Amino acid sequence: MAGMDETENGTVESTGEKPKLRRRGVLAIPTLLTIMNVLFGFIAILLAMRASQANVLGDPLRAGRLFQLACWSLIIAAIFDTFDGLVARLMKATTEFGKEYDSLADVVTFGVAPAVLVYAWGLNQLGRLGAGIAFLFLVAGSLRLARFNVISAKTDHRYFVGLPIPAGALTLSSVINYAPQPVTDKGFAIVMMVVTIFIAFAMVSTVRYRSQKFSNVQKPVPVQVMLFIVLMIALFLKWPAEFMLLFGIFYVGSGPVVKLWSVAFPRSPEPEPATPSTASEQH
Repeated sequence: MAGMDETENGTVESTGEKPKLRRRGVLAIPTLLTIMNVLFGFIAILLAMRASQANVLGDPLRAGRLFQLACWSLIIAAIFDTFDGLVARLMKATTEFGKEYDSLADVVTFGVAPAVLVYAWGLNQLGRLGAGIAFLFLVAGSLRLARFNVISAKTDHRYFVGLPIPAGALTLSSVINYAPQPVTDKGFAIVMMVVTIFIAFAMVSTVRYRSQKFSNVQKPVPVQVMLFIVLMIALFLKWPAEFMLLFGIFYVGSGPVVKLWSVAFPRSPEPEPATPSTASEQH
């Protein structure tokens, strides 16, 4: 019988099938969170397509509401994307499969979905050029994820190398959520093209961005940090669209600003400690 062993006197003993099943259940929880991430990314794609159809049928107000729902779907997906890794570390359920599946999920949710969304909302005014720019965002995001998987074990975990793809996707969606009505002005579509190109190149750049992940989930959070988080949540609840837009612009711009600051004002190298031989020579 599966999970049981028979002894010499005919009795049957368990071989630990229940602990194995319990372990499998623990490993499945982060994967389920990643699946929810993919689900809301897929919902965002469907909503963007419905919004585009409503705009074609001459109902821009309904299209705007659907675009907003698509943006909120990406926000919910980002929450699941944050907690799948956090839960995996807390439950000691990190696996190579989970790492690879999370990357594939992010390509769909934060690569395909925002590319479709920004094209349906505004870049379609530029025709094939707009489609090409949306595809550029998708390619840059997928390259960013592939590079992350290769160098993640070799870099400082306090920083990301290049803009993370969820941050790029949420920055685009924050602009759309702030002004959800479909773009009809070609000039503004060109502005969004420039914004999309900038975010795409920020993702594949070597500019460092501060990591927002919890590197040590067991370490107590300082009171000042907790108060700051509560303040951010309060501002988000009061002015959600404005908060997301300003936060996205601030985070995307923080990497280049810090990089330029370090170039303009480089840190002076620390003096090397004197060796015993050199110390004796000085005397």
